[in-house]
Amino acid sequence: MTNLGIGFKVFSGDLLEKILVKSTDTKIKSILFGTLSTLIMQFSILVSIVTISFLSAGLISLGAGIGIIFGVNLGNTASSWLIVGLTNIKILMLAILLLIIGVLFFFQKDSILKGLGNIFIGIGFFFLGVDYIKSGFENFKHIIDLSRFDFAGFKGVFVF
Repeated sequence: MTNLGIGFKVFSGDLLEKILVKSTDTKIKSILFGTLSTLIMQFSILVSIVTISFLSAGLISLGAGIGIIFGVNLGNTASSWLIVGLTNIKILMLAILLLIIGVLFFFQKDSILKGLGNIFIGIGFFFLGVDYIKSGFENFKHIIDLSRFDFAGFKGVFVF
């Protein structure tokens, strides 16, 4: 997450800051920004982490950050897991690709490329962590049976 914060500080003076300020200047806009960002990116945790990085870089206010996080939670429909499951995207390959690109950009002399490198490294490590969690739970797939908690009717709504 530190890499994301450092990377976004590089872009803080120009277009990114203007877009963020304009799209998060009211609570409703912040919530809509979070919801739309989650729907477009299809990964609510990543939007939350990027929002925290924006906060640490001083690009948005705390109130705007809370609004975005609230919007992210509204927009979270677990569609990112469905996309990964239906399209057979390998998270590990995406993570490695982002890390390689990030490292290549990070060692450039240009501060903008270095900032992009930090962003790619941060997102790459995030996806690497998600893959580790996913592969760690694969071993328990046959042990954990959630179908026994499948209750019909109104009782099922409270359980899940």
